[in-house]
Amino acid sequence: MRLIIPVLVAMLAFPACLFADTPINPETDETPKVTGIQKGEEAPYNGVLLNTAAAAKIFADKDFSAQECIMRINFEVQKEHLRMQLLLDNTKLSLDTMDKKYTAIIDIKNNEIERLSKVALENSNDYSTWWAVGGVLAGIALTIAVVYAVEEVK
Repeated sequence: MRLIIPVLVAMLAFPACLFADTPINPETDETPKVTGIQKGEEAPYNGVLLNTAAAAKIFADKDFSAQECIMRINFEVQKEHLRMQLLLDNTKLSLDTMDKKYTAIIDIKNNEIERLSKVALENSNDYSTWWAVGGVLAGIALTIAVVYAVEEVK
């Protein structure tokens, strides 16, 4: 039982028909043949004599070469299109990331400006009252000093 399962799996994975070659009919001998002929031989002109398989191969190759060229061009165009789409998508992603980053930075900056404005308004630096009191006290002290100096001179 243990041996049968791997054999069956191998037979299903690799069927025998995969390893077969195309059959050759010996009566028709359809392998492509090219034969040179010369004047004087049983042919109307000098040239190359092709059997049916060789002529079919030449015509098929001619037809398929145009299709192959079109397929290669389409492949290269598609490959370049996908490469450009990838670059465009990467650029869009980078732009979106930078936009989110700078939006976050601007929000942080605006919040900090608001916070500092509130702090500045709460702790007002208006010292005009102290300057007035200091000026009055300095004036009184200066007047007393001048009066004392005048009294000493007399």
